[in-house]
Amino acid sequence: MKTKLGIVAVLFVVMGFGMVHGGSQTMERIAIGLMGTGIVYLLYLLLSQRKKQKQQND
Repeated sequence: MKTKLGIVAVLFVVMGFGMVHGGSQTMERIAIGLMGTGIVYLLYLLLSQRKKQKQQND
């Protein structure tokens, strides 16, 4: 499940970068939302993985 959500998050970031220079301001705001959602989830995955690795090493 985390893998599929990670792929969707990467797609959100890529689509957001593609739409950020759109013609309308609404499209730019949607793009910022997509990028923000994707980046926040990817950071969550990164930080949660780090915690698991520290617990396994101890």
